[in-house]
Amino acid sequence: MQIFKIATIAAAAAAVIVFGFSAYAQKSSAPAKRYYPEGTPTRAIQALDDMLDDFITKPKGQNLTPQEESHNRELKKKILHGTFDIRELARLSLAKHWNARTEAERSRFVGLLTDLLEEKALFSKEQSASKSKSGGKYFVVYRGEKFDNPNKSRAFVRTKVVIPSENIDISLNYRVKKASGEWKIFDIVVDEASLVENYKFQFDSIIKKHGYPDLVRRMQSKLSDIRADRTN
Repeated sequence: MQIFKIATIAAAAAAVIVFGFSAYAQKSSAPAKRYYPEGTPTRAIQALDDMLDDFITKPKGQNLTPQEESHNRELKKKILHGTFDIRELARLSLAKHWNARTEAERSRFVGLLTDLLEEKALFSKEQSASKSKSGGKYFVVYRGEKFDNPNKSRAFVRTKVVIPSENIDISLNYRVKKASGEWKIFDIVVDEASLVENYKFQFDSIIKKHGYPDLVRRMQSKLSDIRADRTN
């Protein structure tokens, strides 16, 4: 099954950081975080980062309790549904194929994509925590935002994850839109690899070769496989 073959590169990197970079490293206490003003796009990303501090991981050899797994799952849902605009991600990922879909098809597609992001990122986070080595200290540098339109309803938020001990800098940027007075993420760009662009490439390739129903079938099959692996 080749779905997400390229998208996984961006998705995995995004999932590691967006749903818990600490699976691989411990957050450094320095430098001190300087909060951007309330209501700004960058402050929304900082608030997301603060929420992620509540995600529970354990060192190699230690398993999460059922209560801790439940806590992580609920936090994950809260983040996905409260911080991300999955419908916009889905619309942009399907691109020209979105307009050809009925509203029922769009709703099903958004639901499938949401379930995949919930299951895949959650599963990856918990698995990576158990496989991680000693890890190193890291910190996030917030580099501000740039508005993408005149009415300032869309913005590009720039951050950088720094791991001093490994001499590694990871560019981690977010595309956000304002909805009902709140900033929502609809794309993640990791070192110039866009989640939307990678999904768009994969979805378009499958639809052109096999049709839209086959894309939905593959997504459902992938979701079933992930859930089966998680319960085994």
